[in-house]
Amino acid sequence: MDIQNTKEIKAAALRRLKDAQQAKRVAAIYAGVTLGLSALVTIISLVLDMMMSGTAGLSGMGRRTVLSSIQTVLPVVSALITMCVELGYQAAMLRAARGQYVSPQSLRLGFDRFWVLLRCTLLEGLILFGIAFGGIYLATMIFMFTPFSYRAVELLTPVLENMTLLSQEMVLDEALYAQLMRAMVPAFVLCAIVVAAIAIPVLYRLRMARYVLIDKPGVGAMAALRESRKMMKGNCLKLLKLDVGLWWYYGAGLLAILLCYGDMLLPMAGVNFPWSDTVSYYLFFVLYLAAQFAVYYFLRNPAETSYAIAYDSIRPKEPRTDGVVLGNIFTN
Repeated sequence: MDIQNTKEIKAAALRRLKDAQQAKRVAAIYAGVTLGLSALVTIISLVLDMMMSGTAGLSGMGRRTVLSSIQTVLPVVSALITMCVELGYQAAMLRAARGQYVSPQSLRLGFDRFWVLLRCTLLEGLILFGIAFGGIYLATMIFMFTPFSYRAVELLTPVLENMTLLSQEMVLDEALYAQLMRAMVPAFVLCAIVVAAIAIPVLYRLRMARYVLIDKPGVGAMAALRESRKMMKGNCLKLLKLDVGLWWYYGAGLLAILLCYGDMLLPMAGVNFPWSDTVSYYLFFVLYLAAQFAVYYFLRNPAETSYAIAYDSIRPKEPRTDGVVLGNIFTN
Protein backbone atom coordinates (compact mmCIF):
# COMPACT_ATOMS: atom_id res chain seq x y z
CA MET A 1 0.00 0.00 0.00
CA ASP A 2 1.34 3.45 -0.97
CA ILE A 3 1.80 5.82 1.96
CA GLN A 4 0.89 8.69 -0.35
CA ASN A 5 -2.65 7.35 -0.81
CA THR A 6 -4.06 8.59 2.50
CA LYS A 7 -7.68 7.75 1.63
CA GLU A 8 -6.76 4.14 0.96
CA ILE A 9 -4.77 3.94 4.20
CA LYS A 10 -7.64 5.32 6.29
CA ALA A 11 -10.16 3.04 4.61
CA ALA A 12 -7.90 0.03 5.20
CA ALA A 13 -7.51 1.02 8.85
CA LEU A 14 -11.29 1.01 9.35
CA ARG A 15 -11.59 -2.40 7.67
CA ARG A 16 -8.87 -3.91 9.86
CA LEU A 17 -10.42 -2.47 13.02
CA LYS A 18 -13.76 -4.14 12.21
CA ASP A 19 -11.99 -7.49 12.37
CA ALA A 20 -10.09 -6.58 15.57
CA GLN A 21 -12.78 -7.39 18.11
CA GLN A 22 -10.88 -6.24 21.20
CA ALA A 23 -9.49 -3.03 19.72
CA LYS A 24 -12.08 -0.90 21.53
CA ARG A 25 -11.29 -2.64 24.80
CA VAL A 26 -7.59 -1.96 24.33
CA ALA A 27 -8.36 1.71 23.64
CA ALA A 28 -10.54 1.92 26.76
CA ILE A 29 -7.81 0.39 28.95
CA TYR A 30 -5.16 2.64 27.43
CA ALA A 31 -7.28 5.77 27.94
CA GLY A 32 -8.24 4.70 31.47
CA VAL A 33 -4.64 4.09 32.52
CA THR A 34 -3.15 7.25 31.03
CA LEU A 35 -5.93 9.62 32.04
CA GLY A 36 -6.39 7.88 35.39
CA LEU A 37 -2.72 8.44 36.15
CA SER A 38 -3.07 12.10 35.26
CA ALA A 39 -6.08 12.46 37.57
CA LEU A 40 -4.34 10.54 40.37
CA VAL A 41 -1.23 12.70 40.19
CA THR A 42 -3.37 15.86 40.25
CA ILE A 43 -5.34 14.68 43.31
CA ILE A 44 -2.23 13.55 45.19
CA SER A 45 -0.54 16.86 44.38
CA LEU A 46 -3.52 18.72 45.86
CA VAL A 47 -3.40 16.58 49.02
CA LEU A 48 0.36 17.16 49.34
CA ASP A 49 -0.15 20.93 48.97
CA MET A 50 -2.68 20.83 51.80
CA MET A 51 -0.31 18.79 53.96
CA MET A 52 2.60 21.16 53.28
CA SER A 53 0.48 24.20 54.10
CA GLY A 54 -0.23 22.60 57.48
CA THR A 55 3.46 22.36 58.38
CA ALA A 56 5.02 25.65 59.40
CA GLY A 57 8.27 26.72 61.01
CA LEU A 58 11.61 24.98 61.29
CA SER A 59 10.10 21.91 62.94
CA GLY A 60 8.15 21.07 59.78
CA MET A 61 10.97 21.74 57.33
CA GLY A 62 11.96 18.09 57.03
CA ARG A 63 8.39 16.98 56.40
CA ARG A 64 7.89 19.72 53.80
CA THR A 65 11.05 18.61 52.01
CA VAL A 66 9.86 14.99 51.87
CA LEU A 67 6.39 15.99 50.66
CA SER A 68 7.86 18.36 48.06
CA SER A 69 10.17 15.59 46.79
CA ILE A 70 7.23 13.21 46.44
CA GLN A 71 5.31 15.90 44.58
CA THR A 72 8.24 16.32 42.17
CA VAL A 73 8.75 12.60 41.57
CA LEU A 74 5.08 11.75 40.92
CA PRO A 75 4.83 13.38 37.45
CA VAL A 76 8.07 11.64 36.42
CA VAL A 77 6.73 8.24 37.47
CA SER A 78 3.44 8.98 35.70
CA ALA A 79 5.29 9.96 32.51
CA LEU A 80 7.35 6.75 32.55
CA ILE A 81 4.27 4.55 32.99
CA THR A 82 2.43 6.47 30.26
CA MET A 83 5.44 6.03 27.96
CA CYS A 84 5.34 2.25 28.44
CA VAL A 85 1.57 1.97 27.98
CA GLU A 86 1.82 4.15 24.86
CA LEU A 87 4.25 1.73 23.24
CA GLY A 88 2.00 -1.22 24.13
CA TYR A 89 -0.97 0.56 22.60
CA GLN A 90 0.97 1.21 19.40
CA ALA A 91 1.91 -2.48 19.34
CA ALA A 92 -1.77 -3.44 19.60
CA MET A 93 -2.72 -1.17 16.71
CA LEU A 94 0.17 -2.53 14.62
CA ARG A 95 -1.22 -6.02 15.19
CA ALA A 96 -4.67 -4.76 14.14
CA ALA A 97 -3.16 -3.21 11.01
CA ARG A 98 -1.65 -6.60 10.11
CA GLY A 99 -4.86 -8.49 10.73
CA GLN A 100 -3.42 -10.26 13.79
CA TYR A 101 -5.14 -11.00 17.07
CA VAL A 102 -5.42 -7.91 19.28
CA SER A 103 -5.32 -8.38 23.04
CA PRO A 104 -4.94 -6.06 26.06
CA GLN A 105 -1.78 -8.07 26.83
CA SER A 106 -0.12 -5.97 24.12
CA LEU A 107 -0.12 -3.06 26.55
CA ARG A 108 2.62 -4.70 28.62
CA LEU A 109 5.17 -4.46 25.79
CA GLY A 110 6.49 -1.10 26.95
CA PHE A 111 7.26 -2.51 30.39
CA ASP A 112 8.99 -5.54 28.86
CA ARG A 113 11.23 -3.24 26.84
CA PHE A 114 11.44 -0.43 29.37
CA TRP A 115 15.17 0.24 29.23
CA VAL A 116 15.55 0.35 25.47
CA LEU A 117 12.39 2.50 25.28
CA LEU A 118 13.77 4.84 27.95
CA ARG A 119 17.10 5.14 26.12
CA CYS A 120 15.29 5.88 22.88
CA THR A 121 13.18 8.56 24.56
CA LEU A 122 16.22 10.16 26.21
CA LEU A 123 18.14 10.17 22.93
CA GLU A 124 15.21 11.87 21.21
CA GLY A 125 15.10 14.39 24.03
CA LEU A 126 18.82 15.12 23.71
CA ILE A 127 18.49 15.56 19.96
CA LEU A 128 15.60 17.98 20.36
CA PHE A 129 17.43 19.86 23.14
CA GLY A 130 20.45 20.29 20.88
CA ILE A 131 18.23 21.48 18.04
CA ALA A 132 16.43 23.95 20.33
CA PHE A 133 19.71 25.28 21.75
CA GLY A 134 21.30 25.66 18.31
CA GLY A 135 18.17 27.16 16.81
CA ILE A 136 17.79 29.73 19.59
CA TYR A 137 21.49 30.66 19.28
CA LEU A 138 21.17 31.09 15.51
CA ALA A 139 17.97 33.13 15.84
CA THR A 140 19.61 35.34 18.49
CA MET A 141 22.53 36.03 16.16
CA ILE A 142 20.15 36.92 13.33
CA PHE A 143 18.24 39.22 15.66
CA MET A 144 21.35 40.95 17.01
CA PHE A 145 22.94 41.62 13.60
CA THR A 146 19.82 42.85 11.82
CA PRO A 147 17.62 45.94 12.20
CA PHE A 148 15.18 43.85 14.26
CA SER A 149 17.28 44.59 17.36
CA TYR A 150 17.56 48.38 16.94
CA ARG A 151 14.58 49.20 19.15
CA ALA A 152 15.69 46.87 21.95
CA VAL A 153 19.24 48.29 21.87
CA GLU A 154 17.83 51.80 21.95
CA LEU A 155 15.85 50.99 25.09
CA LEU A 156 18.70 49.19 26.87
CA THR A 157 21.51 51.67 26.10
CA PRO A 158 20.52 54.26 28.76
CA VAL A 159 20.10 51.54 31.36
CA LEU A 160 23.52 50.06 30.63
CA GLU A 161 25.15 53.49 30.69
CA ASN A 162 23.74 54.15 34.18
CA MET A 163 25.24 50.95 35.56
CA THR A 164 28.36 51.50 37.69
CA LEU A 165 31.14 49.26 38.89
CA LEU A 166 29.61 49.28 42.37
CA SER A 167 26.12 48.46 41.15
CA GLN A 168 25.98 45.91 38.32
CA GLU A 169 22.28 45.23 38.78
CA MET A 170 20.04 46.16 35.87
CA VAL A 171 16.86 47.86 37.10
CA LEU A 172 13.88 48.15 34.76
CA ASP A 173 10.64 49.91 35.66
CA GLU A 174 7.35 48.42 34.55
CA ALA A 175 6.88 50.79 31.60
CA LEU A 176 10.39 50.17 30.26
CA TYR A 177 10.00 46.43 30.77
CA ALA A 178 6.75 46.43 28.78
CA GLN A 179 8.40 48.37 25.94
CA LEU A 180 11.38 46.01 25.96
CA MET A 181 9.11 42.96 25.74
CA ARG A 182 7.38 44.48 22.71
CA ALA A 183 10.75 45.21 21.12
CA MET A 184 11.80 41.59 21.70
CA VAL A 185 8.80 40.13 19.87
CA PRO A 186 10.81 39.76 16.61
CA ALA A 187 13.41 37.75 18.55
CA PHE A 188 10.76 35.39 19.91
CA VAL A 189 9.21 34.97 16.45
CA LEU A 190 12.63 34.30 14.90
CA CYS A 191 13.40 31.67 17.57
CA ALA A 192 10.09 29.91 16.92
CA ILE A 193 10.59 29.94 13.13
CA VAL A 194 14.22 28.78 13.19
CA VAL A 195 13.66 26.04 15.80
CA ALA A 196 10.54 24.79 13.99
CA ALA A 197 12.31 24.81 10.61
CA ILE A 198 15.07 22.59 12.03
CA ALA A 199 13.10 20.47 14.51
CA ILE A 200 10.09 19.47 12.40
CA PRO A 201 12.08 17.61 9.68
CA VAL A 202 14.14 15.86 12.37
CA LEU A 203 11.01 14.85 14.29
CA TYR A 204 9.50 13.37 11.15
CA ARG A 205 12.64 11.34 10.52
CA LEU A 206 12.35 9.83 14.01
CA ARG A 207 8.61 9.08 13.85
CA MET A 208 9.00 5.37 13.09
CA ALA A 209 11.51 4.56 15.86
CA ARG A 210 8.79 3.26 18.19
CA TYR A 211 7.48 0.88 15.55
CA VAL A 212 11.00 -0.43 15.00
CA LEU A 213 11.26 -1.15 18.74
CA ILE A 214 7.96 -3.03 18.56
CA ASP A 215 8.81 -4.97 15.44
CA LYS A 216 12.39 -5.92 16.30
CA PRO A 217 12.84 -7.09 19.91
CA GLY A 218 16.64 -7.20 19.70
CA VAL A 219 17.20 -3.74 18.25
CA GLY A 220 18.84 -1.00 20.34
CA ALA A 221 17.70 2.58 20.80
CA MET A 222 20.29 4.16 18.50
CA ALA A 223 19.69 1.50 15.84
CA ALA A 224 15.94 2.16 15.98
CA LEU A 225 16.50 5.88 15.44
CA ARG A 226 18.86 5.19 12.54
CA GLU A 227 16.42 2.78 10.92
CA SER A 228 13.59 5.27 11.32
CA ARG A 229 15.72 7.94 9.64
CA LYS A 230 16.43 5.63 6.70
CA MET A 231 12.77 4.66 6.32
CA MET A 232 11.58 8.26 6.38
CA LYS A 233 14.03 9.42 3.72
CA GLY A 234 11.78 10.78 0.99
CA ASN A 235 8.62 9.99 2.97
CA CYS A 236 8.38 12.96 5.35
CA LEU A 237 6.02 14.96 3.14
CA LYS A 238 3.91 11.86 2.53
CA LEU A 239 3.52 11.32 6.28
CA LEU A 240 2.71 15.01 6.67
CA LYS A 241 -0.10 14.51 4.15
CA LEU A 242 -1.42 11.65 6.29
CA ASP A 243 -1.25 13.90 9.38
CA VAL A 244 -3.32 16.51 7.58
CA GLY A 245 -5.77 13.82 6.50
CA LEU A 246 -6.29 12.94 10.17
CA TRP A 247 -7.21 16.52 11.06
CA TRP A 248 -10.41 15.37 12.79
CA TYR A 249 -8.40 13.45 15.39
CA TYR A 250 -5.99 16.29 16.12
CA GLY A 251 -8.80 18.85 16.09
CA ALA A 252 -10.79 16.89 18.66
CA GLY A 253 -7.68 16.53 20.83
CA LEU A 254 -7.06 20.28 20.63
CA LEU A 255 -10.64 21.02 21.69
CA ALA A 256 -10.22 18.70 24.68
CA ILE A 257 -7.04 20.53 25.70
CA LEU A 258 -8.77 23.91 25.35
CA LEU A 259 -11.52 22.57 27.60
CA CYS A 260 -8.87 21.86 30.23
CA TYR A 261 -7.97 25.56 30.27
CA GLY A 262 -11.56 26.74 30.26
CA ASP A 263 -11.14 28.20 33.76
CA MET A 264 -8.66 30.70 32.28
CA LEU A 265 -10.03 31.18 28.76
CA LEU A 266 -13.66 31.88 29.66
CA PRO A 267 -12.87 34.68 32.18
CA MET A 268 -10.70 36.29 29.46
CA ALA A 269 -13.83 36.29 27.28
CA GLY A 270 -15.82 37.99 30.05
CA VAL A 271 -17.46 34.87 31.49
CA ASN A 272 -17.22 34.74 35.29
CA PHE A 273 -18.13 31.87 37.61
CA PRO A 274 -20.01 32.09 40.93
CA TRP A 275 -17.51 29.73 42.60
CA SER A 276 -13.85 29.83 43.51
CA ASP A 277 -10.94 29.51 41.08
CA THR A 278 -9.99 26.17 42.64
CA VAL A 279 -13.44 24.73 41.94
CA SER A 280 -13.26 26.04 38.37
CA TYR A 281 -9.86 24.44 37.83
CA TYR A 282 -10.95 20.98 38.95
CA LEU A 283 -14.33 21.24 37.20
CA PHE A 284 -12.72 21.89 33.83
CA PHE A 285 -10.04 19.31 34.53
CA VAL A 286 -12.76 16.66 34.99
CA LEU A 287 -14.47 17.81 31.80
CA TYR A 288 -11.12 17.58 30.00
CA LEU A 289 -10.61 14.00 31.21
CA ALA A 290 -14.06 13.01 29.97
CA ALA A 291 -13.52 14.68 26.58
CA GLN A 292 -10.04 13.19 26.17
CA PHE A 293 -11.33 9.73 27.04
CA ALA A 294 -13.94 10.08 24.28
CA VAL A 295 -11.24 11.16 21.81
CA TYR A 296 -9.07 8.16 22.69
CA TYR A 297 -11.92 5.67 22.68
CA PHE A 298 -13.68 6.74 19.48
CA LEU A 299 -10.97 8.36 17.35
CA ARG A 300 -7.51 7.16 18.43
CA ASN A 301 -7.79 3.63 17.02
CA PRO A 302 -8.42 4.66 13.38
CA ALA A 303 -5.63 7.24 13.54
CA GLU A 304 -3.07 4.93 15.15
CA THR A 305 -3.93 2.03 12.85
CA SER A 306 -3.48 4.36 9.86
CA TYR A 307 0.03 5.19 11.07
CA ALA A 308 0.75 1.48 11.57
CA ILE A 309 -0.29 0.77 7.99
CA ALA A 310 1.90 3.66 6.83
CA TYR A 311 4.83 2.12 8.72
CA ASP A 312 4.24 -1.26 7.06
CA SER A 313 4.15 0.42 3.66
CA ILE A 314 7.62 1.97 3.99
CA ARG A 315 9.53 -0.48 6.17
CA PRO A 316 12.15 -2.58 4.37
CA LYS A 317 10.66 -5.81 3.17
CA GLU A 318 12.39 -8.78 4.81
CA PRO A 319 12.45 -12.41 3.68
CA ARG A 320 9.71 -14.52 5.23
CA THR A 321 10.76 -16.68 8.17
CA ASP A 322 9.01 -19.46 10.03
CA GLY A 323 7.03 -16.98 12.09
CA VAL A 324 6.15 -13.32 12.40
CA VAL A 325 8.14 -11.67 15.19
CA LEU A 326 5.37 -9.42 16.39
CA GLY A 327 2.81 -12.16 16.13
CA ASN A 328 4.77 -14.40 18.49
CA ILE A 329 5.33 -11.88 21.26
CA PHE A 330 1.85 -12.04 22.77
CA THR A 331 -0.38 -14.97 23.38
CA ASN A 332 -3.97 -15.24 24.53
